[in-house]
Amino acid sequence: MEQVKLLSMTVVLTLLVWVSADSLVNESVSLPATFELVPPGTDPTMRVAVADDAPSFEIQVSGPRKVIDALRAETPLHIRLTAPEQPTGLATLVVDRMAVREALSAISSEFGKLSVAGTTPDRLPAVVDHLVTKEAAVVMRNLTRAYEVQPQISPSRVSVTLRESKLKELGSGESLQIDIGAEFERLLGERADGVAVTTAVSLDSGRFGPDASITPSTVEVTATAQAQRTTARISTVPILLAVSFANLERAVRPVSRDGTPMALVTQSITVTGRTEQIRRLQQGETRAYGIIQLKQGDLDRLGELKLVTPEIRLPEGLTLDEPPAPIEFKLLPAESDASDK
Repeated sequence: MEQVKLLSMTVVLTLLVWVSADSLVNESVSLPATFELVPPGTDPTMRVAVADDAPSFEIQVSGPRKVIDALRAETPLHIRLTAPEQPTGLATLVVDRMAVREALSAISSEFGKLSVAGTTPDRLPAVVDHLVTKEAAVVMRNLTRAYEVQPQISPSRVSVTLRESKLKELGSGESLQIDIGAEFERLLGERADGVAVTTAVSLDSGRFGPDASITPSTVEVTATAQAQRTTARISTVPILLAVSFANLERAVRPVSRDGTPMALVTQSITVTGRTEQIRRLQQGETRAYGIIQLKQGDLDRLGELKLVTPEIRLPEGLTLDEPPAPIEFKLLPAESDASDK
């Protein structure tokens, strides 16, 4: 029994010694890695990124095999490094091995136990940029509509923050402009012809590249679009006879030259106005009519042939294109025969 216990303890001690010895074994390896660059906290305007044509990287590390195995499970390693301040343009940065070790410690405190011998290659190509702020004029080009009052933009100047490289691409000698003509007319649509309208237009920062912003991001445009006008022929406009209150009891009736009763008199007219007003008139939503105002002299001379131009009453905003045709008639007492001449 004592021999069995001794044998068991021997096995356990052997395993402990083996595990301890294995954990103390140091190993050196090269592991694939990718890099991410961040700007220094001292320059909030700086933008930096690894160049698209950067080569593949490996880092050389050494340390306990157990830690190496854990690090190997994280491959490819993502190493986040702070770039030093640099001017806008292409840059070649030296990969600092101590900075790489700190980046590994940020992944896991265990990885901070490893030694970093270096990287292959040891140079990192980078693209550096800076944000700058410029004033831009808000303009309206290529307007397709006519305006009674031209569009007024408020504010007409804004601040644009964009990358320095984008500014150079746009032409540093050219003042920045933001054209909102097409967007304004899209928002305006068919609204309020002939009426002042104020519309908010959002300014799109996308044309100024990544990280761009515009302050303020919205402007207001006030304009009066010229009304779209149409000329149309309106048929069967009724012509009415009217008398004063004093002559309401004078019963008369109009007849034509040959004595035919004129129960309903209409004529055609040509009018011009806003397209919407013309449509409403044609569809009967509004009406036009003519009036012949009978005077005392007309009622005192019954039986005389008259040629009178009616006064045409139109909906507001419409105009008569030509004078109305005169109406020929004569008045007879209401009890007279139709044959009276």
